[in-house]
Amino acid sequence: MQADGKVVILESESFFGHFDRFPVTPGHLEVIPKRHIASLFDLTRKEEIEIIAALRRGVEVTRSTDLRVLYRGYIENPLNESSVRFCKDALRDLELNRQREGENIGINNGTAAGRTVDHLHIHIIPRYVGDVPDPAGGIRHIIPGKGNYK
Repeated sequence: MQADGKVVILESESFFGHFDRFPVTPGHLEVIPKRHIASLFDLTRKEEIEIIAALRRGVEVTRSTDLRVLYRGYIENPLNESSVRFCKDALRDLELNRQREGENIGINNGTAAGRTVDHLHIHIIPRYVGDVPDPAGGIRHIIPGKGNYK
């Protein structure tokens, strides 16, 4: 399935997921509600339950997908020229060959939080041991100088 030119890699009744067009790490994907929702806090109770299952499935996909095969397939059957450039760059990324060992799961809820698309989307960003010198503090580093709490 495709949604707005993106290949859908997971789908449920209320959500779908696709690989991010501007990935932070190889395998970075987004889980997005099918209906327009601006904030996580606009989800219905049913959607709140379903989003956990969608995120769990997204993590399974990022951990089990051979991204080299996926990206080569996108080069052979491109969505557009920028997808070809992205896939070629991703295939050169040394982390692509490493086992994903953790995730950052994040939401930019509002423009002050950095959201540039006015629709809820949840990022699943695979992490690798050694991808940064000291990962302690994780998302606390979004504001420079505030992440070190040791």
